[in-house]
Amino acid sequence: MLASMVVGSCFSFFLGLFRPAAGPDWMWAGGRDDVIRGLYFRPNGSFRRHGRAALFLTSVAGSAALLACFRVLG
Repeated sequence: MLASMVVGSCFSFFLGLFRPAAGPDWMWAGGRDDVIRGLYFRPNGSFRRHGRAALFLTSVAGSAALLACFRVLG
């Protein structure tokens, strides 16, 4: 079940890279004024100038950090 959630999340992420949109406002805790949403997206839902690259690098860095933690712990 966990593997299917990870695959679904990755698929959704990569699909979002090719069809850029911030998603519905209810997905973000603060709606259109959410701080994290503002880092990557404009108020109209399109990516900021370097938002797509920043979102990708954030995901890669987060995955690498989790992998490093799992290697240390296990």
